[in-house]
Amino acid sequence: MTVAAPDSRKRPLGRSARTPDPTGMDNAVEIPVLMHWTWSPLGLLLVIPLPSLIGSLLIPGRDFRSMWGQPSLLSGDFALALLVLVLVIGLLFAAAGPLYLGRTTIRMTQRQVTWLSHSVVVIATVTFAAYAVWLGLGVIRGLSPSVLIGALNGEFGVMSTIKNRFLAPVSGVTTWMHLGVLLGPLLILRKRATGKSIAAPLLVLFALAAFRAFFVSERLALVELGAATLVAFLMVRERPPWLLARLPRAIASFALAWGVLVVFFAALEYNRSWLNYYAEQDNDGLLAFAWNRLLGYYATAVNNGVLYGQASPPDYNFASLVPGVSEIPLVAGSSRFRQYELLLESTSNPEFNNISGLTVPLAALGVWGGAAFFGVLAILIVTLARGVRRGSVLSFLTYSVIAIGILELSRIYYYSSSRFLVIALGLVALWLTYPRRRLPTRSVALSPPNLADSTRLSRTLEGA
Repeated sequence: MTVAAPDSRKRPLGRSARTPDPTGMDNAVEIPVLMHWTWSPLGLLLVIPLPSLIGSLLIPGRDFRSMWGQPSLLSGDFALALLVLVLVIGLLFAAAGPLYLGRTTIRMTQRQVTWLSHSVVVIATVTFAAYAVWLGLGVIRGLSPSVLIGALNGEFGVMSTIKNRFLAPVSGVTTWMHLGVLLGPLLILRKRATGKSIAAPLLVLFALAAFRAFFVSERLALVELGAATLVAFLMVRERPPWLLARLPRAIASFALAWGVLVVFFAALEYNRSWLNYYAEQDNDGLLAFAWNRLLGYYATAVNNGVLYGQASPPDYNFASLVPGVSEIPLVAGSSRFRQYELLLESTSNPEFNNISGLTVPLAALGVWGGAAFFGVLAILIVTLARGVRRGSVLSFLTYSVIAIGILELSRIYYYSSSRFLVIALGLVALWLTYPRRRLPTRSVALSPPNLADSTRLSRTLEGA
């Protein structure tokens, strides 16, 4: 008799436990998880925020003005406070390392795996539906393949027309495209739990984000999706990749990451600004231009942060720190922000208008209040990282997204944006619907007391 071999095509990458789940549910799926220092809170702080801040502070004032048309404001006490703040946060992350570094296992019951699959379907449906409506409206407004080809060929004004007319944001629709950031880690986790292929949805998701980054100049759409998905991919491992296994390799990998970032930035800037204008103004080539401009986005953001802090005294306005609320016209048009815009226009360069995320809490709450705020934020991040180390699915998903804000800390305050508000709402829905493990209630029947046993026990106690 011939016995058919078991079909392993849909076999989960996680290990399926043979013993019954202690909750009384079905057998569990075990997924290895590693919190390595390179993608821990400390590693994320060291790869971009700290180098970009130090590099910004080391640029001479005369070079600052010649490269980006801004006077350097990075020599005062406020700039020094930024550096001290980042170093203190780094020391806090390093001191808390034993709490969150190491290997563990995520153990999911079949009920939780089903929840994971349903969550992927729901969030993917909302994300891709929002993209479909946005692109459909773009076609109705006049977007066509010939327009996109014209943009690729560098025709003057076409990119601006696409961004501001054909694919202009649609209130209540395009906001939900940001849920794709959460979909990446969910797909990674589902792959490990069920073995289902994620190639097609992930490829489409990245293609749509790349489309936004190139044609709508929304580079952050691709950066945030790539960062969240990469962190999730790195965490579901039993050992670190070869490039990150040793300290010298990790340092080289950090330098390589900056190189990749420059090439990525150059590719997106080629049609957007280089081909139409800067190619005739700059004789150093595309990569040199891309490096100068990329460094400028970080350096001027820190510089603008100092300017933002000088605009007016601290107003203790927490609204500027709340996701989405900071972009409401009433808040965005506050006296501080209006004063900052006037200063930017009169004494600086409005072409570079990002405000460093390090400075937003300090400007709103004062240096000591902002430092306390960052201390609380750092503790929350460490708590999430410890949750990952303890095998929490929800901490895993949340940390993958929170990592974006750490990486972008020196350039923007990501956590107050409307795009993060949508992601936060998605996370709240996941936390509320996640099926917790419940230990089965055991009923113990109480039998009537035995008189003979009671008598013997009484005599024993009396003899003692």
